Amino acid sequence: MRPGCGVNRFRYIRCILLLPLFCCVSTLRAQDIHPEDVSRAIEQGVRYLKSKQQREGNWVEGSHAVGMTALCTIAMLSAGVSRDDPAIVNAMQYLRRFRVGPDFNQNYSIALQTMAFALCDPERDRPLIRENVRQIEEHQTFEGPNSPANGGWTYIYTGRKAGQRGSDNSNAQFSILALYEAERVGVSAKQETWARARNYWENCQNANGAWGYTPTSDGSTGIRASMTCAGIASLMISSGMTSQDGAAVRGDQILCGLPAQNPSQERIRRGLDWMERNFSVEENKGHGGTYLLYYLYGLERVGRMSGQRFIGKHDWYREGTAFLLKRKGELNTHWSDNLGDLSGTSFALLFLSRGRRPVLLSKIEFGTPGDHSWNMHPNDVDHLTRFVESRWKIDLTWQVVPMEPASVEVLLQSPVLYLSGSKSPLPNDPDRAAAWAAKLRGYLDGGGFIFAEAQPNDVSFDKGFRELMRQVLPEEGYELRLLGAEHPIWQAEVTIEPDRMRPIEGIEYGCRTGVVYCRPVKKETGTGNRPSLSCLWEVARPVERDDPYPEAVQRQIEAGLGIGINVLTYATNREMKTKDRKMLEAAAQVLSDVEQRRGQIYLGLLETGSGAGSAPRALPNMLQWAGVHLGIPVDVRADKVHFGTDAVFDFPIVFMHGRGAFTFTEEERTRVAEYVKRGGTLFVNAICSSKPFTDSFKEEMRTIFPEEEWTLSAVEPDDPLLSDVYGGFPIERLEVRVPQQSPNRKMRVVDKEVVPELLGIKVADRWGVVFSPLDVSCALEKTNSLDCKGYTRESAMKLGINTLLYSLGHM
Repeated sequence: MRPGCGVNRFRYIRCILLLPLFCCVSTLRAQDIHPEDVSRAIEQGVRYLKSKQQREGNWVEGSHAVGMTALCTIAMLSAGVSRDDPAIVNAMQYLRRFRVGPDFNQNYSIALQTMAFALCDPERDRPLIRENVRQIEEHQTFEGPNSPANGGWTYIYTGRKAGQRGSDNSNAQFSILALYEAERVGVSAKQETWARARNYWENCQNANGAWGYTPTSDGSTGIRASMTCAGIASLMISSGMTSQDGAAVRGDQILCGLPAQNPSQERIRRGLDWMERNFSVEENKGHGGTYLLYYLYGLERVGRMSGQRFIGKHDWYREGTAFLLKRKGELNTHWSDNLGDLSGTSFALLFLSRGRRPVLLSKIEFGTPGDHSWNMHPNDVDHLTRFVESRWKIDLTWQVVPMEPASVEVLLQSPVLYLSGSKSPLPNDPDRAAAWAAKLRGYLDGGGFIFAEAQPNDVSFDKGFRELMRQVLPEEGYELRLLGAEHPIWQAEVTIEPDRMRPIEGIEYGCRTGVVYCRPVKKETGTGNRPSLSCLWEVARPVERDDPYPEAVQRQIEAGLGIGINVLTYATNREMKTKDRKMLEAAAQVLSDVEQRRGQIYLGLLETGSGAGSAPRALPNMLQWAGVHLGIPVDVRADKVHFGTDAVFDFPIVFMHGRGAFTFTEEERTRVAEYVKRGGTLFVNAICSSKPFTDSFKEEMRTIFPEEEWTLSAVEPDDPLLSDVYGGFPIERLEVRVPQQSPNRKMRVVDKEVVPELLGIKVADRWGVVFSPLDVSCALEKTNSLDCKGYTRESAMKLGINTLLYSLGHM
């Protein structure tokens, strides 16, 4: 719910994306994590914390009363509790009573208080955040030029003038996190503070890559997984604040594609190597079962901040969640460890809730090992995600997915894949290229969306991406075409002015534009290059700062962010699902794709007309829904057919859809007429309520059935087709999705109730042709595109099942 920060201050995390440490090789099964179990555990944990809140609004456990109150508050806010909830209101009133001074000088408490202020209501508490940041900086340890404690923090504030002495990595971590959260809401620490912190974390790392509790912890006995997570995250943050980005603003010029430099990259890699070798969610390596939930709190941060799903072969969120659910058990209402019940429950809630944030998009890693041309602007996707968070008012995350080991299942856990770079994304090896194409085709077939961009004047990426798309979608009609000014990507969330538009191409696939490609913009004579979208995202500052960009620069950045959020809005319709639910759906999708079925009912999917393959999962989804909700024992067999052969007569019902104009051949027209007269049912709908398809279909029906009594006529509301006579649903009204542009110029979809709009041709006493001019297929496909008018998913299911049962009832 908080916006991100600017390029010069928020470089922290994505240095990690340059490290080839993660591979997607773990196999997920749908039964591993059930979203309902996760949600129930989170709700139980929240109820437990509320039940332990004191009358003054605080929580009591151990010696850090303010810190414990702040920790419980942060955990509940992260779990989705509103800041207007009485428990949060009372807690914040309690926290605001304390100011740093002789009676309030504990580092843990001050750091956690700062994080609570930044998370709950940063605008109201900005003066308190600013004062705490000043105090945290003032109490950074300095013992002399050669002390290993320099740049850290310890338990009690005494002030540098009094000689702040001593450091430990737990206190130092919380101070870094407090400064980081303050930075996210626009309250900045000094560069020298970050530089000293970076030096501290570098100097206290052990030779094996791990960290211990103190700066001088011995590498063989003092290391801990919890402190190694603290070291990795703190070094990612502090080094990122002092490193060079992949783009910069110089006066009124935007410089793109700069060599990103992070001097701590090798140390971060070594820390992650240690985590990979010693990965566990059941043990705090080096410390056994002690501080285990505190360790998981740190593990979640490393995984989320790095944008990676996997640490080595381990899906850290799935394994950690499964462990936490098992540790709590069915009967318990909370978690506990050696720190206590309140601390343990808070750390568990932070892991479960922050780790399951919906993935907005995945950045695809490609190329040879050590080649970072895919990541020219390391912070681009992170800054775009922060901007989307600020607009949609929802916590989101993003991740990096290496393309080589990724399965279709892994890809499907993200609604959008983003590819960009300065080199071709197409592997040179034909077998690898074919494997890539097969995975991306499976991803698109599963409802995924591809967003790609070439850099200005680029040739290799452009050529490679176009060839890759030809291999992914080799069929005729799936070519990249320029998207016109009427397309929703120009106004789905933010209206892009004509002078800020750029050439963007797309491929119509499924029920929408399934691929969006920003082609390279050539340099114009006497002008500089127009920055790429990724470059504009890299330099973006979603939070206002004291040193604003020149107006001309800011306008470019706003347009770049606007195009980015418009594409994401179009791709997702702002309907985000938590990570655990996406995992379950992706696994179920893959399992259903490979499962062998023995069909009891055979349906035909007609291969005729433009867009015939637009909704390949429409029929399977409809029949699966029928099996679940009506108890109909059907196994799905939806075979592709055409009216050019006699095989069509083997199917009692043939399903047809399309989105463009079409014509049947004379042979096909003859078989359509014979099929209907023999007792078959032709069920047809216009994808996204396409008028060209509707007009073509009506014309074909007039040609095939010239007899007056066989013309298309309305299906009346009291017709048995719309009743439960054949075991279906009594249908009086259905809901239709109608795209509209709201007064604030955002694209949105409005659901309206209507009388079912159906046309048909009767053969004797039954409907042999049923036609819906409103979309059914895309709703069945579960694709909610912003520009697709048609029935809602439930209405389409009811209409489809009634038509199926009606047809079978007349066999």
